[in-house]
Amino acid sequence: MKSFLKWGAACLLVYCIFLVVKLPANLVLAKLPMPAQIKVSGVSGTIWNGQAQMLSYQGFPIENVNWSLSVLPLLMGSVSVEIKGGNLRQADQISIQGELSVSSSQASANDLTAYVPADIVLMNLPLPIPVQGEGRFKIELQELDFDLIQGCQVVQGKGQWINAKVAGVGKTIDLGNFDASLACEKNEVLVKVKEPNTFGLTAQVNIPVNNQFKVNGRFKPAPSLPKEVHQAALFFGDKGSDGYYPINF
Repeated sequence: MKSFLKWGAACLLVYCIFLVVKLPANLVLAKLPMPAQIKVSGVSGTIWNGQAQMLSYQGFPIENVNWSLSVLPLLMGSVSVEIKGGNLRQADQISIQGELSVSSSQASANDLTAYVPADIVLMNLPLPIPVQGEGRFKIELQELDFDLIQGCQVVQGKGQWINAKVAGVGKTIDLGNFDASLACEKNEVLVKVKEPNTFGLTAQVNIPVNNQFKVNGRFKPAPSLPKEVHQAALFFGDKGSDGYYPINF
């Protein structure tokens, strides 16, 4: 009788492990209280190794998302996941690859790289005139530690607008590349863009925990840029005696 009970308990344990290992991702995600700004569709696979046809955060869509979930961090109350989504070779898609960790109050990332089409970013900026852009924004994070209540703790990384272009009259205007550094300052993410670049742009973007970011800087389009670029610059205000236009929003 004891032998039978041992075998029964062992079989039950194996069955439970099998259920956990094969736990469908769509059933788990359906039960999670997802934030309103996050939308997930086309989920398949297991919760440990799954896929989603589409993941959208605040209107930024990522296609064909794959993840691999680590077990050990779950025992300590956090989620650690290797994520890969989008197609790096498709310039019109958002792509992301790296390691993300999330707990009840912390979010962190390591060796995370993301590409975002420039037109998606520009349409979400409060610019004084509409701007249609081309190229991609690249973000490389070696390390990110973000407190969801207090704000930024650690950021090491850089950003770049690659092959920057804007729409002109009957043609696109090539602006080259723009480079930026990423850091933390007073619990805010700090993005700094410096010259040299064809737009003569120097700017600082402060992003607090509530995402109500501020941009301060100046720019001075190169004389080689088309006349329409210099005309559009007038919408940002009067230029100073040094020829630079202000940026404040």
